[in-house]
Amino acid sequence: MFNLLPNNLKEKVRSEYYLHLIIFILLSILVVQVSFLIFLFPSWLISLDKEKEITLQAEKSNISSLDSEIDVINSTIKSINTKLNTINSTLEYPKVTPFVDSILSNKIKDIYINELVYTSLSKTTASITLDGVSATRESLVSFVKKLEETKLFKKVDLPISNFTKNANINFSINTTIAL
Repeated sequence: MFNLLPNNLKEKVRSEYYLHLIIFILLSILVVQVSFLIFLFPSWLISLDKEKEITLQAEKSNISSLDSEIDVINSTIKSINTKLNTINSTLEYPKVTPFVDSILSNKIKDIYINELVYTSLSKTTASITLDGVSATRESLVSFVKKLEETKLFKKVDLPISNFTKNANINFSINTTIAL
């Protein structure tokens, strides 16, 4: 076949052909993407609606499980309060606070109280037992004398066995109180 076009025109035709081809390819890609978006939009709307529905169901189930737990806790608290009210109404607690305050206010720095046990012996008498450690024998004797001087205690008993050591003495003081 004969070439009737000069070379410069051939180049122009070739470049226009490539330009048209590129434009066609780009437009095709654009049409495909737009069609994907159009077809994807309803699915996106449905998934949003489902997500809202599921979060509402989850919140309702959490609230209902919390409500049931709260009801169990409330019933337990009411039961305990009822039992405590019964105990408080049947038992008469003596006024022990002044005795404990007296013990703590007369305690000197070398005396360490580890345990304080209150025992009700009858309606009119009770005992308080103090267990602890004294740094020296003299501080222990001083503490016992201070407790006796308060006149709150009927009897303050410090066993002789507490004086076996000179320092770091483990002691047990038994006191009797009148209520």
